[in-house]
Amino acid sequence: MAYKNHEGYRDPTAGKAIHEADKEPDDIRWLRKTFHEIAGLLGYEIVGRVVIRDRKAKRTWR
Repeated sequence: MAYKNHEGYRDPTAGKAIHEADKEPDDIRWLRKTFHEIAGLLGYEIVGRVVIRDRKAKRTWR
């Protein structure tokens, strides 16, 4: 799905920038994957959402 500006025209540059800004950082992705793997090794599974908050940057990933 292409990003469109307020006039309805395609704006791939802005769309790419928004996509990159919203993308989960690699370390957060690694942390989430590790949580799921550890839970699996212990015989559990994470069913709900895992919320990770960066105290320094004040950003939250769900």
